[in-house]
Amino acid sequence: MNKLNTSSSELDLDRPNIEDYLPSGSIQEPHGTLRLRDLLDISPTLTEAAGAIVDRGLVELICSFFVGSWTGVVKYHGPRPSIRPKQIFVANHTSMIDFIVLEQMTAFAVIMQKHPGWVGLLQSTILESLGCIWFNRSESKDREIVARKLREHVHGADNNPLLVFPEGTCVNNHYTVMFKKGAFELGCTVCPIAIKYNKIFVDAFWNSRKQSFTTHLLQLMTSWAVVCDVWYLEPQNLKPGETPIEFAERVRDIISVRAGLKKVPWDGYLKYSRPSPKHRERKQQSFAESVLRRLEER
Repeated sequence: MNKLNTSSSELDLDRPNIEDYLPSGSIQEPHGTLRLRDLLDISPTLTEAAGAIVDRGLVELICSFFVGSWTGVVKYHGPRPSIRPKQIFVANHTSMIDFIVLEQMTAFAVIMQKHPGWVGLLQSTILESLGCIWFNRSESKDREIVARKLREHVHGADNNPLLVFPEGTCVNNHYTVMFKKGAFELGCTVCPIAIKYNKIFVDAFWNSRKQSFTTHLLQLMTSWAVVCDVWYLEPQNLKPGETPIEFAERVRDIISVRAGLKKVPWDGYLKYSRPSPKHRERKQQSFAESVLRRLEER
């Protein structure tokens, strides 16, 4: 036992003392006890980042619960979206569940109509943390506000990827209507997403004029399954000499072909308001003139 104690003390003497190699005063004793609160005060940016991760994870989890309640069978094709500055995601629109289907994979910030009831409560509490942008169709001033917030969000380096449904209304998943040009005149990369539902068990189209979203959800929950395919398509940029309207039409072509949807020259806002007689006359006159020009060229 004495031999063991002697050898142990000899080893201690052989160990180098780190203090001998450091300048005097470089090692200071801690003042008091280091607490978790002190660490959080020192690194507010770290706590904000952690909070953002928790928010994104919570939203993705809630959306996964919704998809599970429909017995959702969703197949995703292509690479999962990544967070990059100066890019925007656009998709065709069939129902508000499009957002849920996409959100369970990626925590998008979305531009959406402000809704009443429990949907509005989710918007103002949970979804607000993602940087979502709300608007009211009846408020003309909201368009200018949304356009400004859209630009600010897209050019923010740390913001969640932004998702826009440029049709502006739900369409029955057989057609695509005209895309609004707002998302295509920001000078950023546009990432198309094509969504196609299979009606084998239930029709996922939400006709907001005939049923509430709650009734629509109950219809999906009581069906056998919601079957859906989602394609993340190749990012697109504005070509030289191309206008934002032409850019929007080119992206609509890409989405329509991939999802097997038919393009129609309709404005989605006609679902909410009828054009005035003078407006219809002007459109009819311009259409007749274009037909005459084509006949003359032949």
